[in-house]
Amino acid sequence: MRTTNRHLRRGEYPDSPLRPITIDEMRQDLAEQEADTLQHSDIMELLLNGFEGLENMDDIDVRDEWNNLFGDSNNDS
Repeated sequence: MRTTNRHLRRGEYPDSPLRPITIDEMRQDLAEQEADTLQHSDIMELLLNGFEGLENMDDIDVRDEWNNLFGDSNNDS
């Protein structure tokens, strides 16, 4: 398994409580998750049709998507 920024962030201070995650970190986590699961056909479709980047997504939508994939942003579990 590839080490992601999310894994590294959780390992920075193993004995201390986790700090709240930022929206930018959520965007990074979502991008890494998507990149890890993309198939060749998905990449072809993106290259042909384009996409709206995570930087253009509203913060509330980023938080909702992150919570759906990774759990409560207050716990970063």
